[in-house]
Parts: sequence; structure tokens; C-alpha cells
Amino acid sequence: MELESLYYFAETARDLHITRTASRLHISQQTLSNHIARIESYYGAKLFYRYPTLQLTSAGKEVLSFAQRVYQEELNLKAVLVDTLQSDTGEITISASSPRFNYYLPDVLEKFSLKYPNVTIDLIDRTSDDSEILVQKNHVDFAVTVDSEIQKLKVNVRGTYEDPVYFCVSDKLLRKYYGDDIDALKEKAFTDGAHLEDFSRLPFLIVSPKGRMGRRIAQCFDDAGYEPKIYLKAGYTTIMAPVCNSALAGCFTSHMNLARWHYQIDDDVNVFPLYFRDKPVLLKLYVIYSKQRYLNHHCRYFIELLGEQFQVIGGEKLTRLSKTEGL
Repeated sequence: MELESLYYFAETARDLHITRTASRLHISQQTLSNHIARIESYYGAKLFYRYPTLQLTSAGKEVLSFAQRVYQEELNLKAVLVDTLQSDTGEITISASSPRFNYYLPDVLEKFSLKYPNVTIDLIDRTSDDSEILVQKNHVDFAVTVDSEIQKLKVNVRGTYEDPVYFCVSDKLLRKYYGDDIDALKEKAFTDGAHLEDFSRLPFLIVSPKGRMGRRIAQCFDDAGYEPKIYLKAGYTTIMAPVCNSALAGCFTSHMNLARWHYQIDDDVNVFPLYFRDKPVLLKLYVIYSKQRYLNHHCRYFIELLGEQFQVIGGEKLTRLSKTEGL
């Protein structure tokens, strides 16, 4: 049986829609149907129920399971041959959220391209939830995820890194809601960490609770015992610099986020480590890949560079008291 026909069958089983699959694969519906018919003829079994909607038959489910195993083995064979032949060409597929890509990838790509200029990088913009699914389905080489429940996932972990979360607020905003005597409040947050019960009067920029960082911050508010006064909701934290600088709201950001553009924050802005029950809030970054995946030397080198970059970013000191105290 041709691998090409198995591939087209598996893609159709994924969509369960002939028209949609043909359009996505840029082939005609007739060509797609011919590939499926070829497999049905080869195995002597119908793979799909056509009505009322396209569904796999019992035989189709068995062939799909076989096709997925064949696909995995073919991917691994290609990866092994890259190592065997010490090839300097190929492709790497990586899944992560685009904001995080923006923080750490520029330096990594520059170094990687010096050694492997002929390797193509396919960056897939997905949330951690979606990236975990792609890894478990063996659709990408590896992914960078945040706060994954590693023990529940059938994946391998290549690296683990910590990404602290900060609470950023300007002196101007603090004075607006707490008066001129804010030195003790600031010193406590800087020394012992920012506990959100101490900042209940402020308006906040809230990160979407659909994301994992947003869920951690929501947990901090729940523990502080109040509903935050929301000035703005955002999917990502990249908007926090102008919001902080304008004294519109207190904002949250990760270390990796802030490391990229902390120079954009005015001297009036304090950066406090966010605490939850007397412990710093730390996001865990994981580099994960499928247990069925063989990582060739291109992937291993890329992951090595990621680890080095995470260590560089993580070593930067970003907490600070504003430089406009007493003004």
C-alpha cells in the first residue's frame, strides 16, 4: 500500500469531510476519493460510512491506527537518517505561543542559522493547551509549554525552566489610591513580594483567565479575597508597558516577557515579585516532545540553544523600586 494513499486517508479521517480535506491539501475531491478507494480495494473493506455524515467504520478505525503508526515510524526513519548521514538540511516544527516566540527566538534563530542555514524552521503559534495536543498526536517535533501537568501527559521532557511573574505599578497610580505615604507599601512588596490583598484599591489590567498565566493570577485574587477592579482585559501582557507608564492600572507580566522590553517602562514604575501564600509565583516552562518521536541532531541543537537562552534571560535582575521616590 502506498504511503501517499495512507496519508490522504488519515487526513480525511481527521476532518471527516471530503470537500474540506481536499481544499486543505490542495487536491481535487476526485483525487482524494480515488486514494481512499484504492485503500478500500487493497484491504477489501469499506473505511467510511458516507451517510448521514462521513464517519469511520470499524475497519476504518483499524486502518487509521495503522496509518498513524506508519506515519510515526516514517518520521522517525527520516530523523534517524538525518543523523546517520549527518545531513545539514531538513525541517523543524515547533509549537508555542507567539508572544513567547518573540521573547526568546530571535537570538536562538540567529545562532542556529549560523550552524544550519539550510534547515527550515516551521513555527506554529498555539496555546500551551493546543501545543500539548499537537505533541501527543506527534504532529510537531517539540513544543514549549507553560505550567503543563507533565505527569498526566504522555510526553518526554527535554528541559524545565522557571519564569517568575511580576506585579508592575507606577508611583503615580499608587499615590492616586493610597496617598503620598507609599514608601512602606512599596518596601514591603519589594522585600517580601507583592501580595494582592495589599493592593485591593487599585484598578488592574487582567490577563485572560483562559491562559495559564491568567489562571495563576486569578488564583492570587481569589486567595486575596476580593474581585479585582478591572480597567482592561487582554489576552497577552505585551500591552502592559503603556498602561503602566500612563498610571492607568496595575499590571502583571512574566520575567521572560519583561526581559524583552523592560527598557520601555518609565522610571516611575515599580516591578515587584508577585507572591501567592508567601511564595513567589513561578510559571514552569517545559520543552516537550512525543514519546514516539526521535529527535535528530538539528532538534537537539535547537533545544540546547533554547536552554542557554532561557538561562541568560532568567539571570537578569528585573525587580526594582521606582527611581522617582519622594517626588
